[in-house]
Amino acid sequence: MKPFTSSIRRHLLSWLLIPITTLCFIGAGVTYGLAVDFATDAYDDALLDCAHSVANRLIYKSSELTVDMPPAARAILKHGDKDNTYYQIVSPEGKVINGDVYIPDPPRGEDFSEEPYFYDGFIEGFPVRIGIIEVARAGSKQRIVIKVAETVTGRTQLTQSIFLGVLIPQLILIVLAALAVWLGVSRGLLPLGRLKEAVESRNPADLRPLSEQNVPKEVKPLVLSINKLLLRLQEDRDLQKRFLSNAAHQLRTPLAGLKTQTELALRQKDQSEIKESLQHINTSASRATRLAQQLLALARVEPAVFDNLAKEALDLNKIAKDASKELVLQAIAKKIDLGFEGNDDDVQLIAGDRASLYEMLFNLIENAVFYTEAGGSVTVRVSQNEKGPIFSVEDNGPGIPETEREHVFERFYRILGNKQSGSGLGLAIVREIAEIHEASVELKSGPDNKGTVVEVQFKRMNFDAAARISAAAAFPAQSKSRV
Repeated sequence: MKPFTSSIRRHLLSWLLIPITTLCFIGAGVTYGLAVDFATDAYDDALLDCAHSVANRLIYKSSELTVDMPPAARAILKHGDKDNTYYQIVSPEGKVINGDVYIPDPPRGEDFSEEPYFYDGFIEGFPVRIGIIEVARAGSKQRIVIKVAETVTGRTQLTQSIFLGVLIPQLILIVLAALAVWLGVSRGLLPLGRLKEAVESRNPADLRPLSEQNVPKEVKPLVLSINKLLLRLQEDRDLQKRFLSNAAHQLRTPLAGLKTQTELALRQKDQSEIKESLQHINTSASRATRLAQQLLALARVEPAVFDNLAKEALDLNKIAKDASKELVLQAIAKKIDLGFEGNDDDVQLIAGDRASLYEMLFNLIENAVFYTEAGGSVTVRVSQNEKGPIFSVEDNGPGIPETEREHVFERFYRILGNKQSGSGLGLAIVREIAEIHEASVELKSGPDNKGTVVEVQFKRMNFDAAARISAAAAFPAQSKSRV
């Protein structure tokens, strides 16, 4: 369908006036046809009366045919106000007995012995209408042919008069209808004009809903859609404000620590005290670096940004194993048994952005290692079910209370009483990345209600054989390992 590239008024006028005009011309054509039929019937009847008048002038004397046609009667017959009339009397032998010398013959094969017959022809270069009848000769079976012809000026004028008499009022009606439609459309579009003024009068910070009072029902869906958009913009703006406020608060702590420890180190003279301050500086710098990375990750998975990223076929096994490898040293430092169990049966293909997916899996594994006590265990698994590939991380740490499981996905949310430091962004990033990849995240309790299991369920995707072979080549055969 062609999009609306011009004004609504123009489209409405086109859709209304074009059919009206088309119907007018169709009606004019029908009227013209009826006018022609009416004029033809009327003048043919008059032409037939002339033929019978000529027939009444036939006289038979001594078996001879004569015509009692005085000059005055002939003058009346042959000359009218608009047309000339011609007549011709033809004997049974085909000889012209009386009248004009030339009147065109009817088409061959036409029978006019029982009924009058009418046809068109030319006399002296002028179009004429010809009527022909046969009358019986007295006392004989022979029949005499009488032709009467008439020019068509009167017919044409009558047809034009009827046609114009109908067409001109219709044209006037079209003009009046166009004016009425124009005024009606203009008045009908006034609510859109008021809506335009209401939107234009707003400043960028005014996201209040538009008024729905006195709004026509045809325009109300548009107003409702605009109000929904304004509500989403308001929610997004509030979310950004909270995010910036929390981000500023989260960054202020490590940055303040950096400044304090740096000033303290500058005043220290004992090497051991300087080293301790540098260790604190390193810790604060690591926290600030990680927080900045997470903030960038959140910005990266915004829908407007993610839609422009290239999507590709990826093997979940490979991404999960790479993320696990990066956290091996952190797990060893805490004496945590970190294991990886891949899927030997099939390449687990998913579609998406590798950097975003890697960030999601890394956050889940890092959270498990970070919150599990020293000497605990963390197991990373890749499996599948009828819905598609599954990534899961299981630990035997303190676990997450069921009442807190939905809140931990909120940005900067921290469980009260948790002594571990953190920004509260890890699971928020996981939820954002999962949603844009059409995956779902679920928190469960571990075996015997100990620890936590986080499952990410991906949708099953259909990939061609080439994509599967390519992804399988990038993932080594060994799929189970522990450190």
